[in-house]
Amino acid sequence: MIKDIHEVKECPECASRNIIHNDKKQQVICRDCGMIFEPLSEEDEEKFEKAAGIDKE
Repeated sequence: MIKDIHEVKECPECASRNIIHNDKKQQVICRDCGMIFEPLSEEDEEKFEKAAGIDKE
């Protein structure tokens, strides 16, 4: 799980390194594809994994 948006070094969607970090909104924004990435809270991540059938080990 990503706890700090500055850990993200490239766009999760297109792998571009042309990204900016919005500290105020805790977002990573890709300047190439326009994708806005916001890390999930721990609770939301667990809900997503359960719904997707992902088994954490």
